[in-house]
Amino acid sequence: MTESENAVFWVCMSALAILVNFWPKPARGLDRPLLWWTRRDAFRVRDLLNGGLLILGITGSGKSSSSGKKIARAIVADRNSYGLVLAAKPEDLPMWQEIFRKTGQSKRLLVFDGAKSRLRLNFLEEAARHGDAREITKVITTIGETLASGDRGRGGENAAFFLAQQERAIHHAVELLLAAHGKVTSNDLQQFIATAATSRQQISQEDWRTQFHNKCIQAAHAARLSPRKRHDIQQATDFWCGEWSGMADRMRSSILAGVMGTLFVFNNGLVHELVSTTSNFTFEQLRRKRQWLLVNMAPSEYGDSGRFVGAGFKYLMQRHVLRMTAGAKDPFHICWCDEAQNWTNQFDAEYLAQCRSHRGCMVFLTQSVHSFHTAMRSEDSKHQTLSLLGNFSHRVFHALGDIETAQWASETLGRRIETHFGGSTQPAESVFDEFFGVDRTTSSFSEQYAPVLQPNEFMNGLRTGGPGNGYQCDAIIIRPGMPFSNGENFLFTTFSQR
Repeated sequence: MTESENAVFWVCMSALAILVNFWPKPARGLDRPLLWWTRRDAFRVRDLLNGGLLILGITGSGKSSSSGKKIARAIVADRNSYGLVLAAKPEDLPMWQEIFRKTGQSKRLLVFDGAKSRLRLNFLEEAARHGDAREITKVITTIGETLASGDRGRGGENAAFFLAQQERAIHHAVELLLAAHGKVTSNDLQQFIATAATSRQQISQEDWRTQFHNKCIQAAHAARLSPRKRHDIQQATDFWCGEWSGMADRMRSSILAGVMGTLFVFNNGLVHELVSTTSNFTFEQLRRKRQWLLVNMAPSEYGDSGRFVGAGFKYLMQRHVLRMTAGAKDPFHICWCDEAQNWTNQFDAEYLAQCRSHRGCMVFLTQSVHSFHTAMRSEDSKHQTLSLLGNFSHRVFHALGDIETAQWASETLGRRIETHFGGSTQPAESVFDEFFGVDRTTSSFSEQYAPVLQPNEFMNGLRTGGPGNGYQCDAIIIRPGMPFSNGENFLFTTFSQR
């Protein structure tokens, strides 16, 4: 190699080194894009985990078939994800199977498919593995709350009081069963409550002393317990043998109806077989293998049984995520709920507020804010709904059908000052003024705060897919805090149903 060729060679190598150092490196970790809203606006893993994603739109607006499907495909394609999907409609199963197949991830999808399923998860056993009587109680009461939100309304103005009393009754029963048998089953719990004394006189009767309830209390007191646990057992005994037996019949009946209504679903038919027998998988297995679990028990097909199983899986998975200490290389978890009002409860807002640091998030799809109002079993449902929805960092709005949801969407963007110009024209005072065109026009302007986007923007003009719209669905994406490339916190975009 000549001296000139050698010089050219080293110049080229120097230039290559400069290019390598300054060439943009692909984003890694939480900054890697899952998808692009536009050519300049990325939706990154960090954005998803920062509170999750809310998709709202009327039935037929394309939220599931366009934006929902695109986002689901992008998340599944990331091999560091794992999650739970609660199917709301029978057609959800083939849609998700197609998503996993097209991304080459079919082996990562497990299906909990009602009567066809070979999978089993004992809810109370799973709760007991990681918690105490309070955690087991929380599983039962949370499922009961979800059931009540479905068909039974809010329970009147005293609902909160009776819910608290139901929780006390279940908690004290669980304490005694754990001490007596070392475990809690739904059958034992139902039998324990059903055979409890309903009067002080009954406690002294020999027939009652042979009942399951009294045998459990005796076994609990005979067990070897720590001082703290013995104190808890005495509190539980005082409740059942004192407060419960001396309670007014009407109040006791109201509490009993709520508790036994939940246990009835727990202990019957398919639900009992699926969630009260022997477990053959764990949530840790899903996390370790980066697998997804699809619970294919849509309430439209399975009724209360589907709602019960979905609510149990959701709560137990949420608790699993919050127990994890997430590292830089750990997978991130998604809880995906279409028709989210079927599964919503008061714990969701608490979970959303904490899950980010544990690499967890939720994706909710539903029609309107009203859907969440009816799901919250409380007189304060509006504030609970706003508390829940306020935690979602990204909100995708397809065509909305009610003014309350449109107003809420508009209010999330706030207001800004707008200048309004006006003017008026006075008639000429004389022929001279009219002949020479003397101007008698006055102008004015005013400044006032107005919504960044009017509610009408969310209700009119957004395409809803189908052949007539070329299978295109319009949406408005809102991201509080950080603006998009257009300098605004909102973005008009379009999703394809194909």
